[in-house]
Amino acid sequence: MRARLLLAAAMACCSLAAHPSAAAEQKLSTAEIEKAFAGNTVHGMWGQTEYYSFFAANGATDYTTRNGTERGHWRAAHDQYCSKWQMSGESCYDIYRDGERIIWVVPSSRTRYDSTLMPGESAPRFQ
Repeated sequence: MRARLLLAAAMACCSLAAHPSAAAEQKLSTAEIEKAFAGNTVHGMWGQTEYYSFFAANGATDYTTRNGTERGHWRAAHDQYCSKWQMSGESCYDIYRDGERIIWVVPSSRTRYDSTLMPGESAPRFQ
């Protein structure tokens, strides 16, 4: 029994060492999502598309790419971020945070998208 416990502990340590960032990531609650996003911007890549999103405290959101800006609405509910767009309807994501790194996770596929949290309304600067 003791050997099994030691083996399990060793495997857990090795798993954390292989994925050090996973140990620091924290899933955000509804209140934490609201606090992190309201009045701030995120910048990242969604697939092959570079984007900036600004989240107004009143629930308005702008999603800006090289092709322009789409306006929608956002909210935090049930420990998820949800956005609603005229063309595509509403989508909800689990949100994880590691410092200024925001990780969007699609619940159905567990696909992850990294972004960086930026204070305030940051003007897009595409590379």
